[in-house]
Amino acid sequence: MIFSLAFSLLTPVSAPALSFKSIPATKWGHLYASGKITNITAQPRAESVEVGPPRSKWNIEFIGVPEDAKAAFKYAVDIWASYFESTVPIEIEAHWEPSNINGVLGSARPGDYFNAFDGAPDSDLWYPSILADRLAKKDLAPGKPDIVLRFNSNALWYTAIDGRPGRFSYDLSSTVLHEIGHGLGFLSNAEYDKFFGTGYLVQPTPYDAYVQLSDGRLFTDFCARSVELGKAMTSPLFWAGSQATAANNGVKPKLHSPKPYEEGSSITHLDEATFASSGTNSTMTPVLDSGEVFRTPGNIALAMIEDMLLKPPANKAQSLPAKPIDVRALVGDKYALLTFDSPNCRRIDRVTGYTITISPGGQERSFTQSPAKITGLSNGSSYSFTIKAKNDNGESDAVTSNEVTPQATSSTRTIDKKADVKYLAAGVFKKNQVIAYSDAISGNLKLATLVGNSWKSLIVDGVSTAGGRSDRNLAGPVSLCVTGAKASEKLHIFYTDTENKDLRHASFDGKKWRYETLDGDGDDIQNYQESVRRKTASDVSVSNACAVTPAGLQVFYRDESQGIILGAALTKTGWIYEIVDGDRQSEGRTTGDVGFSLSAVASGKSVYLIYDSVLTLSSNNVATQGEVRLAKRNSIYPEDWSYTTLDGPDNGVAVAGYDVSISNSGNRIAAAWLAASGLRLPNADEVRFLIVNEDDYPSRLSPERHGTPGSPLLIDSKGMVFGCQDRICSVGAYSSTPKLNNGAILNNVKDSAIVTINKVRYAVTSISKKLVLVKL
Repeated sequence: MIFSLAFSLLTPVSAPALSFKSIPATKWGHLYASGKITNITAQPRAESVEVGPPRSKWNIEFIGVPEDAKAAFKYAVDIWASYFESTVPIEIEAHWEPSNINGVLGSARPGDYFNAFDGAPDSDLWYPSILADRLAKKDLAPGKPDIVLRFNSNALWYTAIDGRPGRFSYDLSSTVLHEIGHGLGFLSNAEYDKFFGTGYLVQPTPYDAYVQLSDGRLFTDFCARSVELGKAMTSPLFWAGSQATAANNGVKPKLHSPKPYEEGSSITHLDEATFASSGTNSTMTPVLDSGEVFRTPGNIALAMIEDMLLKPPANKAQSLPAKPIDVRALVGDKYALLTFDSPNCRRIDRVTGYTITISPGGQERSFTQSPAKITGLSNGSSYSFTIKAKNDNGESDAVTSNEVTPQATSSTRTIDKKADVKYLAAGVFKKNQVIAYSDAISGNLKLATLVGNSWKSLIVDGVSTAGGRSDRNLAGPVSLCVTGAKASEKLHIFYTDTENKDLRHASFDGKKWRYETLDGDGDDIQNYQESVRRKTASDVSVSNACAVTPAGLQVFYRDESQGIILGAALTKTGWIYEIVDGDRQSEGRTTGDVGFSLSAVASGKSVYLIYDSVLTLSSNNVATQGEVRLAKRNSIYPEDWSYTTLDGPDNGVAVAGYDVSISNSGNRIAAAWLAASGLRLPNADEVRFLIVNEDDYPSRLSPERHGTPGSPLLIDSKGMVFGCQDRICSVGAYSSTPKLNNGAILNNVKDSAIVTINKVRYAVTSISKKLVLVKL
């Protein structure tokens, strides 16, 4: 297999997806111990109260929480459930561990933030998981927690729920009540650089949209990165929402904004001096006295959450908007995508929309965000586009895009007409093409088999607990391998229980299915320093990849709880377990955070495993340095691994490994991965690839005319398949020109597969909640 080395490094393109966007929540809201003692004889006690009927369903996953503390968590959850209404179940992940921050009793954050989803009151804001789900009326991130809680196991806790802690203990249920408020959305996403005094608010939340200075300016009136915003973050601040103002007797509630700035405390609480002695409204103040008890979120905090569910106020723009930047026209099928960004201070401009003029023809279209899908174009004709931003004062200067020529793309063949598939794997079993996939609609694991010219689909797991099966949500990563030959062939599918965070294994000999939980259901999280391995209780649901060599069946998977790669090999006596990488800096290993993306392949006696390794993170937990690594061995023994770094900062890229792929063709091993040069972090801007043991340096492709490269990513002897602005693109082995294979927008598809049917090569993917074949 020969890949052209003529791939050139072009200017990367970055733009949001057409569907809703999400980012991980990385900022925490803390509750500190005040060091003061409540006068429990003079101050009224908020003892255990009768909780009203639930208005929402809440589930808690306890991690390390002792049995005698669980009732306090459940009690606080029941209180919130009696106030907060939602049709979408709420998932909480509660951790019990020592805190590395002095004085912190508890911390919380949302699971994720979501933007531009159906039902969002303001498309410029990033809504925390629970508020986003309520507004969207569906779970936007199935299988993921909506709130993550951390509680200091070293604190002097009072775990009973009778509201009568002693003078020197802290009421656990009151602390949980407070922290759930942060997880719901009582949390600013603004960051503060203490050295430069600069404020950063790149992704404002609905909470941020209501933060106001005494002169009437809102947080959203400042540039996303500015010293002026930093000054505002340590100035007197108030809540501008009408609901909370009414709840505070017509006075805008004062927020906690001390100088100097306090991480995890400033802005994210009601003002301590104003509300500490206010009874029920002291719950969301920044500190807790020993002996102090809360039994309600407080009417002001509840009203603030109601404000966040509405479209927030916005001050009028003072001038014409600045012109859009980074304008790019991308190839489509009878359409073009126009991607663009706005300047750093775009929020000051109060942009209400964009006017795009099509050339030739002069037709105008209006859009509200990037990317703009401009339909009704003719394939084979060239177009360019002029874009202007507009606000209440008028329009910006115009910016003209590059020319683009729409092209015809392949139609699709349906495999399963009702399946929203993010993860899949393909292979050949008993001479038939098979595809294993997890369905996000049903949460089931399914298998499609090509019989003649028709696809037959069946449910493998997810609907029963009989015979070792599971009735949990199985819509996670999938890998597939086949062992044996002819009559002894056996199909193996590895898949994830996204609720229990386990790795499962289903095998099929052509007659009977067998099921087991391979890992994740151990007694405890086994420390990475232990060399003799066993089952662990870690989260092992993030990624997996399998391979078969003469030594046997092997599977590799990420331990999310410790940031390492684990492995298991099937022997005559059962599974044996190991650590593959991430545990130490010796013998070629790394202590990077490894295995978010995995791919494995066998060649002869050897197994090759390619994976990412995150080396450094920014203050908001975005990878700023990362490598792609390759592990190889000729056995099933841990000591036989050898390691190579294929790409990373030493090769001039900031982060390599957003996705990885590896394949075997005629005993030549081809590897591919996504990388970012640093200009577009946290988005990839290159596809990089090489032939293992032949190429000293990876070749690279930056698909300028097709959009930001992303998942899914595949490589084989004929070329590569990759995501391009959330669509399917490919490039041939002897070509340097990418091709758009289908113009449909993919909905967060993570994995795909290449299959050959009747000598025709296809990509298997999910489009419009159908599992389909796209001709390459």
